[in-house]
Amino acid sequence: MSIEEPGGRVERDPSLLRVSHADRDRMVEILRDAAADGRLDADELEERVERALTARTFADLAPLTEDLPVAPPAPPRVLPPAVPVVPIASVVPDGEVERWQVSGQRFRREGAWVVPRAIELGMYGGSARLDYTVARLPEGGLSALRIAMYGGSVRLTLPLGVAVDLSGLATHGGRVRDHASRHTVPGVAVTHVVTVSGFTHGGSLRVVASRA
Repeated sequence: MSIEEPGGRVERDPSLLRVSHADRDRMVEILRDAAADGRLDADELEERVERALTARTFADLAPLTEDLPVAPPAPPRVLPPAVPVVPIASVVPDGEVERWQVSGQRFRREGAWVVPRAIELGMYGGSARLDYTVARLPEGGLSALRIAMYGGSVRLTLPLGVAVDLSGLATHGGRVRDHASRHTVPGVAVTHVVTVSGFTHGGSLRVVASRA
């Protein structure tokens, strides 16, 4: 399960994290204190202690204190994994790499924009649209797009003769769809390939065919 925060950022639900022995012991201590204060009778204490000792997630512990004036053990905040330290610049000269970050806003590259040989795109919610229909492509027939996605959406629009290679993209949540491949026309040579790599942790990536 995931939670979408304002701005489109997606995080895992902390209540579904597994509890430790220390978390279970803390809950048992809370229940015994409640019984000592007269808030639970012996049967209720026995039943809730058994549930606490067999709990698997923080969501299992939460109901045990719903009618008590004390909070259950809190789950830790889940931080997204760090962006890999190996950038595209390791294989492409740094001057030919453009780095873009989208955090909740709309990002567009359309018309006759100049496509760099390599793009590093960080997505933290929001949306990015890269339309290659009339873009000025780099020489050599190849460009790279490295994505670090923690929510939001990316759409690539490709004309005839431009293909995408998604084999280097690791998906750990979210959706990846290549609709452009369904619209290939026999006899039309591929003159440029956009190589997509990196990872997704939520969000969506769509590749569509240009209608122009």
